[in-house]
Amino acid sequence: MLNLPTLRQLQYLMALHETKNFGRAAVTCNVTQPTLSQAIVEMENLLGAKVLDRAKRKTVIFTSFGNQVIETTKRIMPELENMMETAKQMQEPLSGTIRLGIIPTIAPYLLPSLLPPLQKKFTKMNFQIIEDMSHVLIENLENNKIDIALMALPFDTKKFKSIKLFEESFLCASPTKTFKKNESLTTSDIDNHNLLLLQDGHCLRDHILSACKKADDAGEQPLKATSLHTLLHMVGQGYGITLLPEMVINQGIIPKNIDIHSFQKPVPSRQIGLVWQDKTYKKANIDAVNKALKAILTA
Repeated sequence: MLNLPTLRQLQYLMALHETKNFGRAAVTCNVTQPTLSQAIVEMENLLGAKVLDRAKRKTVIFTSFGNQVIETTKRIMPELENMMETAKQMQEPLSGTIRLGIIPTIAPYLLPSLLPPLQKKFTKMNFQIIEDMSHVLIENLENNKIDIALMALPFDTKKFKSIKLFEESFLCASPTKTFKKNESLTTSDIDNHNLLLLQDGHCLRDHILSACKKADDAGEQPLKATSLHTLLHMVGQGYGITLLPEMVINQGIIPKNIDIHSFQKPVPSRQIGLVWQDKTYKKANIDAVNKALKAILTA
C-alpha cells in the first residue's frame, strides 16, 4: 500500500497557497510556523519531489509539481469535506457552519435585522459573514469559500441557483435646494447634474447607470467613492447628486444638508436576491437558511 500525504499536510499546503506567507498560513491553521514548515518538508520527502521553490527565501513560490499538487488537492478536498459534513449532519441536522456573503451596499442595512432571527431559529448553526463586492462573492461561491450570497441583481449568476426576493427603489440624494422641496423627479431631471457613483467594481454603480440609461464614463469622473457613507459626505459637500437604495434611506442616516427625492414612474430600482451553489453537501442547510431569509426579507 502506498504511503500518501496526510490530510493535515494538504490543508497546510492549501493555506500556504492561499496566504502566500508561512506566518499567515500557520495562523490560519492554528499551528506554529515551524510545525507547518516541517509538515510540508515531510510531505516533500514522502513524495520525493519539491512542492516549493526555496531559492528566494522571502517569497513563497510553488514548483510546477507543487502547482499540480494544489490542483489535485482542490479537487479532492471538497469531497472529503462533503463526507465529513454529511456524517455530521446525519447525527445532528441543521448544524455546522453557514458562510453568508453579502455585498457592502446591503450588509450594514439588512444584517441587524437578519442575524438575530437566523441565530434564534438555527441555534446549532454558526453563521460566518463575509462582506465583499459581487464579483468576489461569485468567485467565492465557485471556489466553495461561501455557501450563500445575498446580493443585488441582475448579475451573471447562471452557474448557480438564485431567487429574487424583492425589488428596491432608488431615490435621489442632492444638496439642499438643488430641486424644489418634495419634488418628484424623472431620470432626465438629473442629466444636467454631476452624478456621483461608487468606484468601479461595485454592482450598485452599474445598476444606477443602467437605471438612468447612462454610459459608464468611469475614466472621465475624478470623484468616485469607496462606500455609501463617503458618497453621502460628497453629496453633502456639494460635489454632486447620487442615487441611493431605499434601504439606506430607511436607516434614517441622511444628513440635514441633503434632500431626498423620489422618482416618477418608471422608478429606477434594483433587485435583491440570493445566489447559492446547489450541488453541495450543505444543500439541506442552505435550503433551510434560504427559506428563512426569504421569510424575513419579504415579510
